[in-house]
Amino acid sequence: MPNYRVTIKGRAYEVQVPDPSERPVRAIVDGQVFEVHVRPEATGGAAPTVAEMKPAPILERAQPVPAVAAVAPPAAGTSEVTAPLPGTIVSVSVEAGDTVEYGQELCVLEAMKMNNPIRSTQAGQVTRILVSVGQRVQHGAPLMVIAEA
Repeated sequence: MPNYRVTIKGRAYEVQVPDPSERPVRAIVDGQVFEVHVRPEATGGAAPTVAEMKPAPILERAQPVPAVAAVAPPAAGTSEVTAPLPGTIVSVSVEAGDTVEYGQELCVLEAMKMNNPIRSTQAGQVTRILVSVGQRVQHGAPLMVIAEA
């Protein structure tokens, strides 16, 4: 896991980024987890611009994920939206066939008594919804599949 030392207004922070390619990026700053939403137009080797930064619930140490029924991998040109932490699906905002924008709320995952909106990581069309309201999911479980627009 990449670790960084960041100084802001003279104060030093230890920052861990479990997966820099994850969207939104999860940054752990002095033990508190933040979701960092990077604008998709940030390109060309320039430092990405942070569009929004908000606290997320503190995550517990990852536990092994129990075996689940196999789900076919997404087809080329599609991406899977996965659960960022274990919890219960409390709402689903889209249906299969809906067109979504980058950052649009797809569903809400309740974890540790907090509602966590799960947002689209790309613009496109929802091709499959793999969860339903009330369903418990584990970290990394596939929630939806989105085909590129």
